[in-house]
Amino acid sequence: MEIQSTSRLQRNARQVRMDESASAQTAAKSNFQKKKEDCIALSKQVLTMLEEQSRRTREEQERKKMEAQKEGGSSELDALSEKLKKMAKCQRIAARIQAGDKVPPEDERYLMDHDAQSYQMALALRQPKRNPKKWDTLLEKEDYENGSTESIESADSADDGSDAPEASGTAEC
Repeated sequence: MEIQSTSRLQRNARQVRMDESASAQTAAKSNFQKKKEDCIALSKQVLTMLEEQSRRTREEQERKKMEAQKEGGSSELDALSEKLKKMAKCQRIAARIQAGDKVPPEDERYLMDHDAQSYQMALALRQPKRNPKKWDTLLEKEDYENGSTESIESADSADDGSDAPEASGTAEC
């Protein structure tokens, strides 16, 4: 049998009382805070009206969001389809070069501008032919308007007078 000291029992009793008083104080505070909060009482008619109004605004927001997605989706779709068309043209041109056929210079320029890596691979893997087929251009007017061949034309016009030496400040006699 153990003998417990009375001071220890008294200390434990004080601790229990302090814990009980602390919990009572927090309960009193929460009741006081509940009393300070605002309360609103709504009739069922007002409540249904507010729910209907919030439902309508939610539907309107969803409708606007869907319209925005449709508009944004179509522009993305157009951009992706254009990119796909360019890739298909580049693949055809590269296949023709790789087969050893003759391709118009504007097609080669288009391939260089839009897919330089495919152009390099096509040249590296080119298989020479005795009688290469001469292909017409794959490019359409839209491709010409986009500036893919304008750089060739401007380079050709720049070469016209570029072979002549430039005039310097001193004249040779």
